[in-house]
Amino acid sequence: MQHKRPKMTLLQRAKQFMPFAALKGFQELLEETARYTENRKKLSEEQLEELDRQLYSMVRGQRVRVIYYTGRHYHQVEGVLDAINPVHRTIKVQGQQIPLSQITKLSSLD
Repeated sequence: MQHKRPKMTLLQRAKQFMPFAALKGFQELLEETARYTENRKKLSEEQLEELDRQLYSMVRGQRVRVIYYTGRHYHQVEGVLDAINPVHRTIKVQGQQIPLSQITKLSSLD
């Protein structure tokens, strides 16, 4: 007795040979890891003290330029200083929260 299988459509045949992704998201993780990462520069004690002096001289509403490290590269933002939060150790510029520990340069534009 011979059993005949129903004929497959081209789409069904193509699905048989599609690559199997056993680890979902693994390819995206590899691509993310392959992206260029800029090393963070260590600031000296004098540079940290100067940043503190600059920070404490700033007032809300003042136009500032902030250069900070995002974990992958340095980013610059210019705009109005919205808030300084000494408890959470952050500043807010143009609605963007920036941790004080990530700031490498701070300057007034006024």
